[in-house]
Amino acid sequence: MKNSRSQYRLDKSLGHLASRLSRVVLRRFNLVLAQHDLPITAEQYSLLVQLWEHNGLPQGAIAEKTAKDKTTMARLAAGLEARGLIVRLPSPGDGRERLLYLTEQGKLLMDQATDLARGILEEAQRGISESDLDLCRDVLRRACANLNR
Repeated sequence: MKNSRSQYRLDKSLGHLASRLSRVVLRRFNLVLAQHDLPITAEQYSLLVQLWEHNGLPQGAIAEKTAKDKTTMARLAAGLEARGLIVRLPSPGDGRERLLYLTEQGKLLMDQATDLARGILEEAQRGISESDLDLCRDVLRRACANLNR
């Protein structure tokens, strides 16, 4: 019987492979954003995408959706607000809670950044069938759900 260390291989580890893909995509996205003089990072883009889909979300909800802690989310939001890409307004129901909204400038930037993100993902997915991509997405969603129970 082999010991458990000799059976563990990074090239078979779902966590390692998912993390590696994420790092490669984020590195490329940050490079492309800088090349196009867009004043955001891939990390900030993940916050903006949430607002793009559901403008006016509470800052805490965005932290949960992006798997970031509240301090990191506050830092990201402050940077985006300083650039005029979002506004943070008090929630009508709870003055301590901040609701985040994309500004017009933020919406214009998202059009450009999303086109760049799509290009990178198309490159990454080249030669992979749609059914394989669907299966991969499903497996990753289920693995996340297993750990979030």
